[in-house]
Amino acid sequence: MRILSFICCILLATACSSDAESWFEEAKSRLQKGEIVSAKEAIKKALEKNPGYAEAYNLQGVIAFQAKEWDAARTNYQKAVELKPSLYSAQLNLGALEMEQGQWAKALTPTEAAVKLQPDSSAAYLQRGIIQAALGKSDAAVSDFTQSIAKNTKEINALYNRGNIYFQQGKYALANQDFEASVQIDPNFGKGFYAMGLSYYKVNEKEKACFALQQAQKLKYPGAKEAVANLCP
Repeated sequence: MRILSFICCILLATACSSDAESWFEEAKSRLQKGEIVSAKEAIKKALEKNPGYAEAYNLQGVIAFQAKEWDAARTNYQKAVELKPSLYSAQLNLGALEMEQGQWAKALTPTEAAVKLQPDSSAAYLQRGIIQAALGKSDAAVSDFTQSIAKNTKEINALYNRGNIYFQQGKYALANQDFEASVQIDPNFGKGFYAMGLSYYKVNEKEKACFALQQAQKLKYPGAKEAVANLCP
């Protein structure tokens, strides 16, 4: 009888887990369709079935983040990390939330955890690089952006941000390389053209500078029209 009872407990736990996963998948499906209210209900059902479901708390945090409900997002991300420290997405999301709030030092810890959990993630290195730059650690930021690009050669934001640091450091040749690479990936990347124009202007390559600024103007990037008027008479 004891053995039978033990087997029944196992089967019951498995069934509950399966139900929780089904509700979680339903929540993701509804969220992709933009059905926020029903997605929230599905997550609630998942957590009723499995109160320790870290992924469900993380998804609940994502919904709160999108609604700019910062405290709710933080509470859910922290709960997800508490339940499952190895959950990469929750660590990265918690870092992104702290970035959104301008809490750069706080953002670093979960983002570093995400990098350790998935060392091949371009996104994690990009996020840590942005944090390092905000904290004034330019060399560390360049290193992270370089790692991000190595993991994904089309990581346009890592190219732009690394180029921006090079520009600030007066390394205009390196900056130009990154800005050029960014607009080659996305010909509609207005701020890449704008930055490239300013960078070329710094080294007196006015023809290239004006071409880039005019492209930025065509893409209606803020400040481009004024830059063309002032620098390209």
